[in-house]
Amino acid sequence: MVKYIISLITAVIYLACSTTTIHAKPLTFTAIYDVYEDDTIKAVTTSRLQKLDHHHYQLTDITEGTKGLASLLNFKRTEHSKFIYRDQKAEMINHNMKQKVAFKSKLYKFSHQPGEFSYQGINRKKPFKLNSQQPLLSTHVMSWQLTQQVCHNPKDNMQWQILKSDEPKTYFFKTVAVDNDKILVHRIYQNRSDKSTRIWINSRDCYIEQIIYEDNGKIVRTVIKDINFN
Repeated sequence: MVKYIISLITAVIYLACSTTTIHAKPLTFTAIYDVYEDDTIKAVTTSRLQKLDHHHYQLTDITEGTKGLASLLNFKRTEHSKFIYRDQKAEMINHNMKQKVAFKSKLYKFSHQPGEFSYQGINRKKPFKLNSQQPLLSTHVMSWQLTQQVCHNPKDNMQWQILKSDEPKTYFFKTVAVDNDKILVHRIYQNRSDKSTRIWINSRDCYIEQIIYEDNGKIVRTVIKDINFN
């Protein structure tokens, strides 16, 4: 169960924003999501977007196990991403992830000076450094950016460069269906027919309503329980 929650968390993050204009600024929010496996709630994620100043924001997610193995092992994962948001684009400042399962813990972090090409961080207790001509997002902020794109500048196909572990990776997405105020987006996995991520986005208020993550027949759903705009 734990590995599916981990995979899900990296795929999912939540956005709230104004839809009145293409240049609308994001609304700060607090959202709560239930994480289901086999139709039973196994974890709860609390997501919060804060505005730090004119262009600076921080996204924080805290996921805690509530049932089954995730609860028994005291699973807890905390992610913080600080970024600049302007011209409909997020640019990372730093990202920190801490995860605790029973007596084991994991730390991953990186930092970046906006406008520069270098990224430095720690992965599996080892420092790393790399340069990228294209801005790299955290997986945490990537879904935030995905939802912003879908709400304000929808495209059939989308992609972003992500700093995954200690190297860049491209994430691909495809808009599949539109149903009133809901838009269905699929993440495209290369050469993995047994793996899928389906994301239902509320296009009126700009937040993720549900994510269905499937890996080799195992299904985990993350469903919005409550959201409050600040």
